[in-house]
Amino acid sequence: MIQEKIRKEVTLDKNIVEKLKIKAQEDGRNLKNYLEKILTDKANDDFVITEGYMKMMDEMMEKRAKGELKFISEEEFRSRIRRK
Repeated sequence: MIQEKIRKEVTLDKNIVEKLKIKAQEDGRNLKNYLEKILTDKANDDFVITEGYMKMMDEMMEKRAKGELKFISEEEFRSRIRRK
């Protein structure tokens, strides 16, 4: 099964990168592969869809279908939160 992948650029401190390179070598991986592995593992380990979350999302989808949700543009949002 082919998965769609998205490229993201990250900026890390040089010392952190050096430490990660060492850990990658210890794990028998190159740095890129090591980073992908630890990020994938972290995302999969910590993300649990709870009953409460599913209920909340179902309610939001129902509200959207009924037209009860009001969305604003990013521009309007930024104008509302701008300090005066």
